Amino acid sequence: MSPTQWSRVSDLFASAADLDPAQRLRLLEREDEAVRSEVERLLKEHQSSGLLDRPIIPAPVASVAEEEHWCGTILNARYRIERFLERGGAGAVYVACDEQLAGRAVVVKFLQSSGRQDQWLKSNFRKEMEALARIDHHGVVGILDAGETADGLPFLVIEYINGATLRSEIQKGLMEGTRVAQLIRQIGRAVSAAHDKGVLHRDLKPENIMLEHAGTPSETVRLIDFGIASVDRPDQETLTHTTRFAGTTPYMAPEQLAGRPRRSSDIYAMGVLAYEMLAGRRPFVAGSPVELYEQQRAGVKSELRRMRPEIPALAMRTILRQLSFKPEDRSGSAQEAGEQIAAALEGKLRDEPSRRLVAGALVGGTGLAATGAYFWSRRAVRPLAPADRVIELPMGTEPLEHGFHKTLDIDYHVLPNADATGFDSMRMFSTDQGGYWHSFSSAQQRAAQRIGWKMTIEAAVDEGCLYAQVDNPLVACRYAVALVRNPDQTDCAQCLLSVAPVIRGIDRVLPGPAGRRHQFVLTWTPSTEGTLWVDGVQWIAGYKGEPNFRYARGFEFGAGRRRSQRAGGVFWKIRLDFG
Repeated sequence: MSPTQWSRVSDLFASAADLDPAQRLRLLEREDEAVRSEVERLLKEHQSSGLLDRPIIPAPVASVAEEEHWCGTILNARYRIERFLERGGAGAVYVACDEQLAGRAVVVKFLQSSGRQDQWLKSNFRKEMEALARIDHHGVVGILDAGETADGLPFLVIEYINGATLRSEIQKGLMEGTRVAQLIRQIGRAVSAAHDKGVLHRDLKPENIMLEHAGTPSETVRLIDFGIASVDRPDQETLTHTTRFAGTTPYMAPEQLAGRPRRSSDIYAMGVLAYEMLAGRRPFVAGSPVELYEQQRAGVKSELRRMRPEIPALAMRTILRQLSFKPEDRSGSAQEAGEQIAAALEGKLRDEPSRRLVAGALVGGTGLAATGAYFWSRRAVRPLAPADRVIELPMGTEPLEHGFHKTLDIDYHVLPNADATGFDSMRMFSTDQGGYWHSFSSAQQRAAQRIGWKMTIEAAVDEGCLYAQVDNPLVACRYAVALVRNPDQTDCAQCLLSVAPVIRGIDRVLPGPAGRRHQFVLTWTPSTEGTLWVDGVQWIAGYKGEPNFRYARGFEFGAGRRRSQRAGGVFWKIRLDFG
């Protein structure tokens, strides 16, 4: 299903959810079959189960007797269990009183009995203890004590928060922008405090946010339930490693759905929370994690401006920025995200004027055009920032997480290196022709046009062809190179010249056995045109590109059939340097 269809499905589902069957039928009868079927399926699942709201770790079923088993028990000679509160995937939660502190109410959380044999649950229970012990912030529930029962069952003693969940407040109706601003600012500060201590929450959702003094001027946010938190330790290389898919799916960022959560994943969840507080519903409507991932990649189509016209447009853009598919496009920290959303909702954040407008405002009269032209020319020749000088796909990673977009039929799987200590290549295959492309920013377009570029590909072809190309919107042609398997089982290098009525290019048969690994380096400058080096030897010079069938996508690579049933091969390196 295309992004456009997914957007239509999302809109229709939101509209149909509150209608009776006859009204739904009238709403959907003019839609195409694919969209109508998908909406009807989502409505059925929504009514029956709320699929994506199911916990990843299902809570065990317990009888009333089992739930009351601990009631009356005294732990650590001071905490008397009074009543059962709730049960989650990792354990059971009770309210107790601290008999050494005037009967103060506390929360006791036990690891579920079956968790004794589940190393992942036991590890997460220890992580929750460590996470809460690390963080000392008024916006995060505090840990008071820990221990084990007489039969060795671990437990935590946590602050009791007398308040309401954010979920219960959202269910009361749309929230005022000023209130959302106050809450999201506090959430951002609390999440940032956790991040500063090396803790990712990984399950930010309305049920895990308590509000003390809810609905009053002194309303205070308290984050709870760090049961699946990720804790950074000095002996670990990264925060992003995880061994089990965990979290609440509708609030999970694309990279978390792919099993690689990071700090920006919590920032994404903040964007979902802000959107839901204002709209009364989440930005994406999906029936499965795969569908959610596809919708996230297509981007959210916000209806907030129609539903809440009083919400500043800048606030909407700031919230949608946190919902970006690429983690690097979100705010740099949770606190920054919270402050920016809050300031925009309060009308205290303004769009920054462009550099050209600032330059033009400095002078008047006849000097205006000259000064503006001077500043524009200086901007045009300014060197690229270091982060913009290279577009590269690190091997062993998901292309969509590095700014690439998928086109047509293409798939891949990563391959380990020789000693199985990491991943150094990917096998790509297609039954037609497809690839991944990375667009150029305006600065990259100008740099590529002015000073040129160098494309480096290391690959081996199995059948069909593997290709890579640069298609800069500011240049008249695209420059494409392909590693092709010929019918006579030789390999050749090809620089594409045309695709109609037949594919035509500059072809050179490669020495050695078919399927050998080769390095292609294609360079282009305005003065020399294209030059191709293969395995360090110059093969083709003066290549002028292909002027037709252009999509101006920037940098693209992939696999295509070439007198073959399918296409496939291995990439070891995919990189484009500007200049």
